[in-house]
Amino acid sequence: MDQEDRYTDRCCSGSSHSAGRFFEIRVKGHLDSKWSDWLEGLEVELLDNGEMMLSGTLVDQAALMGVLNKLNGLNLTLLSVSQVSRMEQD
Repeated sequence: MDQEDRYTDRCCSGSSHSAGRFFEIRVKGHLDSKWSDWLEGLEVELLDNGEMMLSGTLVDQAALMGVLNKLNGLNLTLLSVSQVSRMEQD
């Protein structure tokens, strides 16, 4: 199995794929919570250090890319994108 096959297997297979994946996205800058619907329903958490954490379940990679493109369009600096397992968020 080459590297691309391992990534596809890890990222895009399994029963949780249809339910989506939980992500945490950190950006530099702040938006208020009314942007949540426009950002695929992600929870907006403003941090004291001038950063913002967006978190929630996205149905697929296209939805993730859509959110990242929207953040880019707002000129927000992307700091990190993390997929969080269900166990880690409890």
